[in-house]
Amino acid sequence: MKQYPSIALLLAGLFVLVGCGRNEGTTKHSAKKTKAPQKITRLESPKRNTTYKVGDEIRVEVRVPDSLTVDSVVYYFNGIPAATMTGNEPYALPTRESKPGFSGVRAKIYFNDTLSETHSRQVELLSDIVPEQYGYRLVNTYPHDIGAYTQGLIYYDGWLYEGTGNKNQSTIRKVRLQTGEVIQSRNNASEIFGEGITIFDGKIYQLTYHAQICYVYDLNTFKEINKFYFQNKEGWGLTSSADELIMSDGSHMLYFIDPDMFTVIRQIEVYNDEGPVSDLNELEYINGKIFANRYYTDEIVVIDPETGKEEARVDMKGLLSAQDRKPSTNVLNGIAYDAGNDRLFVTGKYWPKLFEIELVK
Repeated sequence: MKQYPSIALLLAGLFVLVGCGRNEGTTKHSAKKTKAPQKITRLESPKRNTTYKVGDEIRVEVRVPDSLTVDSVVYYFNGIPAATMTGNEPYALPTRESKPGFSGVRAKIYFNDTLSETHSRQVELLSDIVPEQYGYRLVNTYPHDIGAYTQGLIYYDGWLYEGTGNKNQSTIRKVRLQTGEVIQSRNNASEIFGEGITIFDGKIYQLTYHAQICYVYDLNTFKEINKFYFQNKEGWGLTSSADELIMSDGSHMLYFIDPDMFTVIRQIEVYNDEGPVSDLNELEYINGKIFANRYYTDEIVVIDPETGKEEARVDMKGLLSAQDRKPSTNVLNGIAYDAGNDRLFVTGKYWPKLFEIELVK
């Protein structure tokens, strides 16, 4: 009687054959990993992690082997051609007109019509201004709702307008300065964490923290008339100039926004002579400058809206007395300006008082 292999043995053999063939094919036809070609030149300057101040010259220099002849080098700053040099001459890149923050330096070396190499490096520009130091003089004290987690504060047409935060507590409200009485109020939905507010063209704009929504209300009725969605940013502070909204997100960046579309027109990095000025929170636009609370500090900084340079710093320590502080008392936050009477008001989150102050050097 003839013996036939079992079905299990046949299947096992077929698996081995197929498996071997697949491995062999993979070995024969697998793509080889190719390394990027080695550059024959080297960027000598600027060095990595180098900081400069606005106004400094940045020396850009490329090291080329003696065996090679360079036709020309084109130097770029932030993607814009800055100079073309014949041969391999180093270049002193001027920064007098630059803004502080991170910038890109690039050198493209041409050997002939077909052969070239490019080197790029990021540099950091600090502000060339040492901020002026200010303190304050107390002018007047007014009552403030101790239950208000103040996120935005505005003085407009004889009234204070305030935006408050925290879930289940977020509101916009109209407040009588002299008494702290809330005259008119609108609550946000329970899940909304309200942030900075501003008034522009008869409307109140209110940011939200994580919802990435900016609500727009009628100034007189507080009725919601629009809302905008923004992406990839937290909402912190909000103010406005004559034709733009200005927004902070807790970083050292400020965003200038089209009020009709809520799209970013431009942005600046805020720097002083030591580095970036972070934790920018509540904002107020005063006489062409941006005043900003710095979160978790007793400090207000004054910023040039064109350059991002910190021009002045106000030390607000001691404004709220120890006797007025409760376990719930939170940080300084809230700046409002009465342009008609040149009055400056400040308060804080869950503070029982609002203060009129005068800046002093």
